Amino acid sequence: MARTQAIDGRVAVLDVAFDGTALPPIDEALVITPDKGAPIIAEVQSHLDEATVRAIALQSTAGLRRGVVARATGGPLEVPVGGAVLGRLLDLTGAIGDKGKPFAADVSRRPIHRSPPPLAAQSGATELFSTGIKVIDLLTPLAQGGKAAMFGGAGVGKTVLVVELIHAMVERYKGISVFAGVGERSREGHEMLLDMRNSSVL
Repeated sequence: MARTQAIDGRVAVLDVAFDGTALPPIDEALVITPDKGAPIIAEVQSHLDEATVRAIALQSTAGLRRGVVARATGGPLEVPVGGAVLGRLLDLTGAIGDKGKPFAADVSRRPIHRSPPPLAAQSGATELFSTGIKVIDLLTPLAQGGKAAMFGGAGVGKTVLVVELIHAMVERYKGISVFAGVGERSREGHEMLLDMRNSSVL
């Protein structure tokens, strides 16, 4: 058990003091239990001294005060993986965000911090990803396994284009697409999920 010492409400940085116990390692998850509201998940970022760690909260810290009890979980944050998560909306803690049914107790989970595959196991992209969208395939062809970026203001069709790319991946390549968003893109991901459900793309 430990107690929060300080908090910076702007960036959700917490200092957590552990009395007489070994400090949790970097990237270990902490569960902070406020007086009211749901528990808050935080992640150890550094060791400040022999008794204190600095962590970053992964959820809202509104109303959190000094002295609240925190508990080390014994490992990094783990999220559900596999077929059970297809078509679902999750946040970075693995919590369901689409109001769907909860996952089974035996669903596979993996830590969010894992070693990358060895360089020998990685391969370069040599084939083109045919989207079926002429302006992309002709002017800006995409490599399979490569990266691309889209820029544009509100209402210019970015979400529609992403849905079309996902549709091409499913129809032409029988593949799987994962949409990950931060900040405003989180809202966009939720709206895209609703659009795909309504249009039967999902």
